[in-house]
Amino acid sequence: MAKIIPSIFNADIVNLIGDITFLENNHIEVLHVDMMDGNYVPNIAFGPDQIAKIKKNTSLSLDVHLMVNKPERIIDRVIDAGADLISVHYEATQHIHEVVKSIRKRGVKAGIALNPGTSPEVLKYLVEEIDFVLLMSINPGHWNQEFINTIYQKIKETSDIIADRNIAIEIDGRMNPQRIKKAFDAGASMFVVGSYLFEGDKQKNMSTLQDALNRL
Repeated sequence: MAKIIPSIFNADIVNLIGDITFLENNHIEVLHVDMMDGNYVPNIAFGPDQIAKIKKNTSLSLDVHLMVNKPERIIDRVIDAGADLISVHYEATQHIHEVVKSIRKRGVKAGIALNPGTSPEVLKYLVEEIDFVLLMSINPGHWNQEFINTIYQKIKETSDIIADRNIAIEIDGRMNPQRIKKAFDAGASMFVVGSYLFEGDKQKNMSTLQDALNRL
């Protein structure tokens, strides 16, 4: 089942509870939380303490995207903070297999995130250990990027590698209703939406997104 997953990174930080309540009232089930270390990516955002506070103030599941070097150092703290899904970048650790196994061992869904320049071929020896794949349609942690159109071919290639396994494909980066439709047709089912939703009239934007989802 296709899902819109709003990114809290684009919400109003001064009115975070208000924006989260808005999402709950619009039947959103999962909230995307970007954790950035200022090292793997240039920005810094949402550490375990902030994730824990968000968890205490919402019924939404938390999809935590770890944009950090050596994520194995912080996995347990993120899980203890309340993450329901965690994606780690293939490029950020030399021990990706052990990292995703450690996430699942704690009862949390594990995903592997791939930068635009990373081939989905790297997933071939990991598909038995994961619940989802997060494909970036922009480079992570940078502002005002252009959408990378080769993502649709990458989705298809990833879908072929997954085959009939119960593994979802999530897309993150400059998603809008038109891109969601094309990504869904290629094989994706989870769509992180940030700036499109929160810039301007968010109720109107939400309705447009939900209408697009209902037509898939």
